[in-house]
Amino acid sequence: MCLNFLSKRKYLLFTMNWLMINVRKRAWRWGAIALLSVCFAVLLAAPGFSQVTIPGLNQTTVSPPPPGVRRIGELETTEVRFDGRVLFTIAAPTVRDRNDPGDRVPVELRAELIQSNLRRILNSAIENRRGSPEVVNIGVARLNNELVISGRLGRSERTTRILTITEADSDYHQLPADTLAANWRSILQTQMNQAIKERTYTALMAQLQTAAWIALKVLAASTLMFLLQVLLARQRRTIQRQLASIAATTQPNEPERPLPLLPNLGAEFFLKQRLKLIRLVRYLLLWGQIALWLYALALILALFPATRGWSSQVYGLPILWMAVWFGTGLLNQLADLAFDRLRIFWEQNNLVKFSDAQRTTLRIGTTIEVLRSLKTVLIYLTRIVVILSSLGVPISSILAVGGFLALAISLGSQNLVKDIINGLLIVWEDQYAIGDVVQIEPYAGMVENLNLRVTQLRNAEGCLITIPNSTITKVANLTRTWSRVNLEVWVDITTAPDPMLSLLAALSQEFYEEPAWHSKLLAPPEVLGIDEITASGLLVRIWIKTQPGQQWAVAREFRRRMLNVLAANGIPIGRLHQQLHLVREVNGHGGSPDASALES
Repeated sequence: MCLNFLSKRKYLLFTMNWLMINVRKRAWRWGAIALLSVCFAVLLAAPGFSQVTIPGLNQTTVSPPPPGVRRIGELETTEVRFDGRVLFTIAAPTVRDRNDPGDRVPVELRAELIQSNLRRILNSAIENRRGSPEVVNIGVARLNNELVISGRLGRSERTTRILTITEADSDYHQLPADTLAANWRSILQTQMNQAIKERTYTALMAQLQTAAWIALKVLAASTLMFLLQVLLARQRRTIQRQLASIAATTQPNEPERPLPLLPNLGAEFFLKQRLKLIRLVRYLLLWGQIALWLYALALILALFPATRGWSSQVYGLPILWMAVWFGTGLLNQLADLAFDRLRIFWEQNNLVKFSDAQRTTLRIGTTIEVLRSLKTVLIYLTRIVVILSSLGVPISSILAVGGFLALAISLGSQNLVKDIINGLLIVWEDQYAIGDVVQIEPYAGMVENLNLRVTQLRNAEGCLITIPNSTITKVANLTRTWSRVNLEVWVDITTAPDPMLSLLAALSQEFYEEPAWHSKLLAPPEVLGIDEITASGLLVRIWIKTQPGQQWAVAREFRRRMLNVLAANGIPIGRLHQQLHLVREVNGHGGSPDASALES
């Protein structure tokens, strides 16, 4: 027994030691993992070696080149303009910090000096002799081992320096300095002679005459476009009258029967397509007029030397904005037509099979309208981004601001986000579609409009009810797949049940076999029998399964026929029965009841 106790004690001690060793090992293991995780996180959060500022090293600020300057490695280039025309491209060593250029001259300042020298020479040539300006001679000379291009008025010995050929110019154009100087001298001489010639009286008269002809041609073309727009407007009004007549002739008596209108949607759809085509052509004509006038304005400004610089500005941002505006608008119109074609192709080829073929038209129409709304939002956002980027706003900044605004809107307009999400679920789960009759407590009516934010119902009184999608939790769809008439009729309690039920069954079969109503019924009406027996009479229940949206018309007609049949067979409608018993008094004492009783 003592040995057993010792052996158990040893076993217990061994087990405790083993547990302590394992606990220590696991503690060390998890501690090492935690330490490595912390070090890894610190290393990831720490700046890279290139981001660390090392004392003693010069930190050079690199600024982006200004507009019109192109940076190519160690060279920067820009264009030299004169009288609104581009003469040639000059180069200079790269200046990485415009605020502290050092001994380097930025290339844009060099271009401004060259252009200022050219204007000074031209003004001197015109002011000296107003009638016939003097000829300017452009020459090349070597001064201090540098090729200098200068200008001289007539026979004057005084010259005005225009520019100096630099090593950067030769490197950029890959030409010797002498060849490059000769080419630029020829360009400057040609442009200077043309500038002097354009400022004569004869040239001014020719410019005015050309401008007048351009204006007359543009006016004639614009008038023709305007007349075409007037004709298209007349056609648009005609089609709108046809659509109004279709809507008037197919308008049901009550807004409870939308689905019988579906056969007329074909003609209305094609008329709307023609209307969209007319709108597209008018859109093209309108923007064609705007583009024509802008083009004519640019041509007229380009005729005169004093306004030629403005011509390039007309060709710049206004043309770009107009092209973006026109392009996005045209894309929106073409996308609408493409969605219409997609709808036709979808309906004809059953592109996506739905569980219920009768709802294909409704569901496709709703889906296309939702996609059309998303398309419009994306196109207009693209328009805004392109216009802002043309103004020099970086796209990354636009996206960052857009993301920040989206976050702010999502936090401040949570109901709007809920509306959109619920609207997507309503569309793709096919809870209801445009044209359905639904009950959304406490409202009921026909779905007239459905988008990602709201659902609009038209009730029996003609009121348009707008319901945010986020508030819709339960929906009763009265026209999904099929509908049913739950008909209840009370007959007199004294009526014999079997003949009465047989009479109603015969009426149901006759009603089902009638061609005018057979197409609206999915099955013969079912006379279920007597559901209740009360003092008011016998409650007879009849079920009639109909096409979607036809239950109201079928119920009205069946009630009319049923009342006629019951009346013809002497079966009264149920009413509350009461019996009044008269008691005759004899000598002031109560007597026995009268043999007759009044029944009501």
